[in-house]
Amino acid sequence: MKNGLKLLSGIVILLSLSGCFSSKPHSVLDKNSVGDLSDSYRGPQVKISVNDFELKTSSADVQVSAALKEYLVNILNRTKRFMLVAPQEADIIISIGIEEFVPENSGGKSGLAGGGSSASGFMGGLLGEVLNKANMQLSLKIIDRATSEVINSRDIQSQVVEHPGKKIKFPQDRAFRSGFSHYVDTPMGKVIYDCIIEAGRFIVQNVPQNYYKG
Repeated sequence: MKNGLKLLSGIVILLSLSGCFSSKPHSVLDKNSVGDLSDSYRGPQVKISVNDFELKTSSADVQVSAALKEYLVNILNRTKRFMLVAPQEADIIISIGIEEFVPENSGGKSGLAGGGSSASGFMGGLLGEVLNKANMQLSLKIIDRATSEVINSRDIQSQVVEHPGKKIKFPQDRAFRSGFSHYVDTPMGKVIYDCIIEAGRFIVQNVPQNYYKG
């Protein structure tokens, strides 16, 4: 019985090790590419402004904040649904905080938990040696500029684990490579990509239709 519970716990942990997820209910989204965000859209647009990413952790700096903002703006422009304007001209404000930013955290042979406990030994045997794991968490708010009302919000988090002999699958995205060249083909690069793409999708799906104007 105990072995069965350990196996079930291991499977649950495995399912949460990579990809973006939210602490609030949300739709399951396809993360294969950025192309599906545009969907050949040719309709009215929303006047939107993206605030600077707020630093809520000491592990990120202003350069990281600026690069993340630039990449999100690039993604939103690709959707063709938004007109990026100054804050005073916008109908919608996007506010994002960087809650966690961990580019590298070695797991070693004892598994993700480290320390050599019985739990970490079990996971170490299940997952094998960990070269590196990276994670990031963003807090995103969609705000009506005129009323300051929060229309919708979401916490977006991703963790990617690197194992020996297993290459990180990374999309060919020129905009990402220009802003985060030092993170290309690394766990942190995949974390950043997944979270920003997910942020773009969430914004597309949750800005109300009445904000779209021709």
